[in-house]
Order: sequence, then structure tokens, then C-alpha cells
Amino acid sequence: MADTKQQKPPFPLRALAAFAVTLAALFVLLLAAYALPGDRVRDHVYESVQTIAGEGLYPEYFGFKLFQMDNYTDTIMLTEAAAADEAPPLRAMMTNTAYNVDNFETLADDLQWYIEKDWAAGAQRTDAPELEPFSYARYWHGYLIWLRPLLLVTTITGVRVVQYVVLAALFAAVVWLLRRRCGLRAAFWFVVSQLLVTVFWVPHQVQYFTCFAAAYAGCVWVLAKPRRSDSVCLALLVLGVVTAFCDLLVTPILTLGLPLVCWLLQPQQRLRAGVPQCGIVVGGSLSWGVGYLLCWASKWVLAGLVTGQNVIADALHQVGVRTAADSWHGMELTWGNIIRFVYETLAKKHLFWPLVLVAVLLAALFVASIRDKQQLVRALPLLLCTLMTPAWFIVLRTHSIQHGWFTWRALGLTIFAGAAFLYYCCDIRAAGRRILHRGK
Repeated sequence: MADTKQQKPPFPLRALAAFAVTLAALFVLLLAAYALPGDRVRDHVYESVQTIAGEGLYPEYFGFKLFQMDNYTDTIMLTEAAAADEAPPLRAMMTNTAYNVDNFETLADDLQWYIEKDWAAGAQRTDAPELEPFSYARYWHGYLIWLRPLLLVTTITGVRVVQYVVLAALFAAVVWLLRRRCGLRAAFWFVVSQLLVTVFWVPHQVQYFTCFAAAYAGCVWVLAKPRRSDSVCLALLVLGVVTAFCDLLVTPILTLGLPLVCWLLQPQQRLRAGVPQCGIVVGGSLSWGVGYLLCWASKWVLAGLVTGQNVIADALHQVGVRTAADSWHGMELTWGNIIRFVYETLAKKHLFWPLVLVAVLLAALFVASIRDKQQLVRALPLLLCTLMTPAWFIVLRTHSIQHGWFTWRALGLTIFAGAAFLYYCCDIRAAGRRILHRGK
């Protein structure tokens, strides 16, 4: 009897298995991080918070808002690392307790007061401020998987060094593999796109580092050898789970878009490019989204069961806050107000109409530079990836505007995919030939 190849299980079953295995592995790793002894962690956290206090909660490089760091969030992360052994590991992992007083500007001082309490007796010094516990249970806080073990042996400075080494190695691997698999141009587009969003400052913050590291790791996996579309979709589902588990809503779209673009730029995929691959981009995005949302939802359910808190209600409220209209500097963030604000800001500086003219000219140049309809259609999958970040900003407009000084780095995806899209569908010489032809 002839041998028959064993058929793979249906994609939904493989996706369910990938989700379950990934979440279970991350769960065990995080539980192990919570089970580590806390005394040495707190010693290094105490030194770390002195470093942060010297830097300030929101230091800016060159006095530029988009180059601002976020020591405030990293201090919350350090607080959770220090408080992780207050309760049994599972309950602490589900509760995610941090402490502060009613003034965010004193957060670093609050953490020092917290560590200075008598841990044997559980008593705070009599001159300490009243520290209020608050639960951050809607997130998994998976960054503690590496943060707590590192804090056993080093301070935040050492953590940053490790993050720089890891991200530099991943960055170099992506560039090398892009050069090898997709050519020098693709590697160049990637390098430029990441430098333009200041990737060299990303490892300075734990919260900035997470999505870039996961995205680059995904790119390395995609580029390591030719991958089938179903394998890529499964990998994107896994990346969605990892992102939801470890990220605090900083630049999550990178973990979807960057690996997808790296896959689309490979020669074997360029040969199949076009409308069918738009379907793969959509399918990969849905896979990532399912992993992302189910991972979050699983924390809400588990945390509610373990702690008795109504975590689901809190999480859904926060979803509404980040997607629906809210206020920013006293302005309600409706689309009408946003458009009016942009117009009035540009008009005051006499930039509105000049920018409109530039936009019209660039659009005309783009249309005139299109190689032909076939090349435009073949480049459409890259256009979808280019639009991912703007679409993410639109859906989460409140969060994206309020925290624009760090969410803007997600535009590294738009620059990378956009450069590839323009290269494959446009030719500036074609525009010149058309202009000369019409002039005759």
C-alpha cells in the first residue's frame, strides 16, 4: 500500500493549540517570576528608584517632546516587582498590586517609602505618607518575566544594558536576514524606518522595549527560512498573545506589521503578490487580533475568579476610555474637535494651505509615477501594512493622542512598508516620461 502523507489538523485546531501552549508557557514563566524571593529584588529596586528620581519621571532628550522617556510607567513596573511577594504567587500575579499617594509626581518617592517599611512586621515608618494600594489586574504584566529575575542581580541600569544588548542583536539579525533574503534595499528601508523612530532609545525603557523586541524576534523567525502562509498566520497569533501578555499598550501594532512586511518582501512572495496576498494580510491580522484579544480576555476572567474583583467591568471601561471621546488639555476628543484643532494650529503658523498644496502635489506625483496597473495591484498587500498604524491610531484615538509622545514610534511600520510600497509600484522616471509625452 502506498504511503500517504499525514494530513495536518484543520487550521482552527492548530490555532487553538498554538494559543493554549503560548499562554500556558507565559503563565508558568510569569508565575515563576512571582515566586522568586523579594529581598534582593527590593534592594536593587531601591537603588533603581534613586536613579529614576535623579532623572525625573519624564526626561526629554534635546528638550523634544517626541524624545521623551517614561520613567513614570517604569516606576510602576518596579513597584510591582518589589511587591510581587506580598501575597502567594498566583494571587499576586492576578492582583498586580502597586502603591502610590494622590500625586503622581511623587511616585518615585512613594516607592522608596514602600521599600523602607519593616517587612518582618509589615509596618510602615511613622513619618511615611499614606500609601494607597491599587490593582492593575486588567493587564498580565508579562514584562516581569525578565524584569524580576534581572532585578535579583542588578539595578535598572543593568536591566537597560541587557535590553540594549538584546535589541541590538535582534536588530542586527533582522538587517542581516533582510539583506540575505530580500536584498539590500529592503534592509536599507528597515534600518532607516527604525532609526527615524529613534529605536536607539527604545531599550532605555522597559515598556518601550517590549513590542520592539517581540516584533524583531517575529521578523527573525519569518526570515529564517521560507514560511507558508498558514505558518505565518499561526506565528502572528502567537505574537498577538505575547504582545497582550507583556505590553502595556505602547506600540503593539509593530508585532503584527513588521513580520508581515518581512514575509511579503521575500522573492517567493513577491512572485505571488497581488489581491490574493491581501487576503493573507487580512487573515494574518485577524489571527494576530484573535490571539491579542483572547489573551487579554483570559486575564480578565482569571483575575476575576481568583481575586473576586470585577476586572471585566474595569477592563471594558478602560477600553471605552481609550477608543471613545475623552478630553486632552481641556478639549473633548471628538473628530470634529481634532480636525478643528489641527486646522487652527497649522493656520496660526501659516502652514495649512502650504501643506495642502504639498499634499496635492505629492498625490499628483504618486499618480503620475505609477508604473502600471499590474504593479500597483501587486503592491497592494504592502499598502495594507502601511495603513495599519494609522488605522490603529484611529481606533484608539484617545490613547494615541494622549500618549502620542511614545505611540508615535509605531510609525516605524508605516515608513518601512510605505517605502517598499512606493518602490514596487512607482517609478519617478515614468512620471517624467508621461509629462514629456503630454508636452508634445
